[in-house]
Amino acid sequence: MKETVKQNKISVITVVYNSVSNIKETLDSFVAQTWPNKELIVIDGGSTDGTVDIINEYSDDIAFWCSEPDGGIYDAMNKGIDKATGEWITFLNSGDVFVDEHVLEAVFANDSYDDVDVVYGDSVEVTNTARLQSPAAPDASRMEYFPAYRHGSSFVRTAVQRKFKFNLALKSKLGYALDWEMIHRMYKSGCRFKKVGVVMQAFLQEGVSNRPYKSRWYNYKITSQGKFSPKKWAYFLYNCFVYAMTHAALYRWVRAFFMEFIPNSILPHIHFWTIRRAYLKMVRAKIGKGTFIMKNVYIQSPNRLTIGSGSHINRGVVLDARGDIIIGASVSVSHNVNIMTGSHDHRSKYFTGEFAPIVIKDYAWIGVGATILQGVTIGKGAVVCAGAVVTKDVADYEIVGGVPAKKVGERTRDLDYKCVWDVPFT
Repeated sequence: MKETVKQNKISVITVVYNSVSNIKETLDSFVAQTWPNKELIVIDGGSTDGTVDIINEYSDDIAFWCSEPDGGIYDAMNKGIDKATGEWITFLNSGDVFVDEHVLEAVFANDSYDDVDVVYGDSVEVTNTARLQSPAAPDASRMEYFPAYRHGSSFVRTAVQRKFKFNLALKSKLGYALDWEMIHRMYKSGCRFKKVGVVMQAFLQEGVSNRPYKSRWYNYKITSQGKFSPKKWAYFLYNCFVYAMTHAALYRWVRAFFMEFIPNSILPHIHFWTIRRAYLKMVRAKIGKGTFIMKNVYIQSPNRLTIGSGSHINRGVVLDARGDIIIGASVSVSHNVNIMTGSHDHRSKYFTGEFAPIVIKDYAWIGVGATILQGVTIGKGAVVCAGAVVTKDVADYEIVGGVPAKKVGERTRDLDYKCVWDVPFT
């Protein structure tokens, strides 16, 4: 552990200008990080609204900061890169925060990245009404057509970042997309990317890049690299069309009809699983071979539901997949279980919705009437006793019960079965 810490000093760069309402939360997020080998660099663009006074309060926690006019956010980022002394660089701009105090530790404590130039992960998008998971693409090849991840949810080797700075000469052509241009340049130059299973940053939706059509146009210009590309042009037109359709007034009615009304008001009255299964797969639910979902199962966002082979979902189950539910193979989910990826922030005056994925691994057994809450992972072969409320991860083969659920035993590890159900009309 000591050697890993020594090798992985993290430089966190915060760029800010007149953001007195957000900067404190961002600085607190850095200070709270449990990873000890870190430094904070703050580049302020000459704020006049009280931001500098708050930065001053954190001077003991800041390795370097300055407040002076600059050429905009990307000029400030380049300044921060020049001041970094760590092995890795990440950007935590004012208004953005790490999702919890363990992000740096989760990324670097147990992993070696000797053959990696960029480490990236998932994000959370924050609005006045919701906190929505923003998953990154599973591999960097997606960057041939679109950004695989949000810039803030990544760590770049300092030597690489200094080689690939933000190209200010393109500011008039690409505006706020210079970060994506820089990432795409790294990708095309052969830099090595790795996705890790860590949700890294929560970011405010009300950013300069929240302009859908302009963002798609910038994306085309970057990925086509100044040359006409029929494939990239077709992708640009398709994306604009999809965005227009999904943001039309009629869309929410159409979506509700196919994703809510049919799955939960019509399918439960169809006695043949073959028909129910075909429809669920048509709306992009992923259901493995031999898996059976009984009637009267309530499913929210079936397009974000994944179930492996040989699993069984009993009647009365609620599958709230709005934040993604991933159920493995040979999993038994008993009657009236609630699997809830959605919740609300009780501290928010807007009653902000929050969504986080639930993962239930192979051979797990969820007992009658149990509740699995958002962000929980149920380990392989684990058992959740009847009526339990699970608020924390359950280890492989662990048996938990109670409210909140606690370990009460261990299950045998030599499991070898499928949850077979072949009763007609159910």
